[in-house]
Amino acid sequence: MTYLKTISAGTDPIIDQINKKVEEEFGGKVPNIFTSMNLRPDLLQTLLQFIKQLMVEDHGHSRFTKELLAAYVSKLNKCEY
Repeated sequence: MTYLKTISAGTDPIIDQINKKVEEEFGGKVPNIFTSMNLRPDLLQTLLQFIKQLMVEDHGHSRFTKELLAAYVSKLNKCEY
């Protein structure tokens, strides 16, 4: 398994602010995909905005439906997430 260097919580105020937003959107925890990008806060903020627009906001389908579709596609692709 590959391990990526990350920034620990509480060591960078920008990362802490982003993690707080992520926790609010994703039920109180920060998914590993966001933690893996904390060395690049600029990209992390862009990714968070994209995910929020794509998965969280209701545009035609509910969040539940989008999460269900994402889980199904992950299963088809044999993704471990």
